[in-house]
Amino acid sequence: MTDNYKDIIDLPYPRDDWNFLMKHPRMSIANRAKIFSPFAALRGHNEKIAETAEQHLDASRDENMWEDVDGILSSS
Repeated sequence: MTDNYKDIIDLPYPRDDWNFLMKHPRMSIANRAKIFSPFAALRGHNEKIAETAEQHLDASRDENMWEDVDGILSSS
């Protein structure tokens, strides 16, 4: 495993080679930022999560309401 890159490991990086730079121009900072910027891989996913959370909150509010009603009815 250590001998796989033995022939090229000490070669200099071709930063100053004009031919290399013509074939592989440097990426602009704006384009580089686009690559690493976050994106929504699933459209509508955040909205669906918010909708589900709201449904769970509504259900827990209804459950708490019935517990309050049961408490009032049992105390009287």
